[in-house]
Amino acid sequence: MARQRELGLASVPDTVFDEVARTAAESTGATAAMVNLVGERGQYFVGLYGKEPSSGEPAFLGDPGRFMDMDQGFCVHVVGRKAALTLDDVFEFSRFRGNPVVDELGVRSYIGVPLIDDDGTVIGTVCAIDPAPRSESEGNSWGNQGLQVLKEARDRVLAEIGGRQKIGGVLAAADGPVMITASPGLEVLYANAWHEQLFGGVEQLGAPAPEVFPHLAPVGILAIIEHLERGGEPMVTPPIPLNGPATATIAFAAVPVRVPGQEAAVLTFGLTDTDAVTCLARAKEIAADVEDQTDAP
Repeated sequence: MARQRELGLASVPDTVFDEVARTAAESTGATAAMVNLVGERGQYFVGLYGKEPSSGEPAFLGDPGRFMDMDQGFCVHVVGRKAALTLDDVFEFSRFRGNPVVDELGVRSYIGVPLIDDDGTVIGTVCAIDPAPRSESEGNSWGNQGLQVLKEARDRVLAEIGGRQKIGGVLAAADGPVMITASPGLEVLYANAWHEQLFGGVEQLGAPAPEVFPHLAPVGILAIIEHLERGGEPMVTPPIPLNGPATATIAFAAVPVRVPGQEAAVLTFGLTDTDAVTCLARAKEIAADVEDQTDAP
């Protein structure tokens, strides 16, 4: 989980990873596929795709949504062994057939590959599941072709993660505290070290900003974010006194920003001993720098 935080991976639905899951499911003929971040207390499907079965086709018994407990499913085994896992028929493996997803969700076959970052940490998986068994005799075994499809999906995910790290570099170099939240849920996507020094650390990206940073509301930051999300113009808070010299103040601006995987997002930036015009202009510059990294090949 700490490594996911360093990589800027947030536990929120992500349209880029949803598309990776869709391609993986369609290319393997699977009913569902996921890009799964495996943490310490649970699993989160940042990428998720599932198709509606046709009449008469096997179907899952339930829908877990985007979150699973650590004892559910087979991805934790992929993470633990740092190797792919192929189960054409879960019932053939005593170690796996008793997993809760078999009886509760009706998962009967599974294939998954680990997401191993450039630091050697296994941060999750790309996987596909079916409510029906597969077999070589039926000609629908996951086989080498299924593994190759998921490895290609894994490579897309890792390349995307590498590209997004450039955004973290832009925020780390900013001359004030910066936070980016998804709209409309205010989930924290990014927060630089300066921001965490002022408001506290982020254990897991993707948590709602009001919960992670309870002091945002008293200083007016939540108000200017919500104003922008309601269709208003970018705003700046009044100057806020800082601990230290009596004259030291900081103002925060909120501006829209485009980041990968999200339909809409807001960037907040704080600048010390400044006026509203300067603070807002600098926030827009940082947002533009973030978008330049997003657009870079």
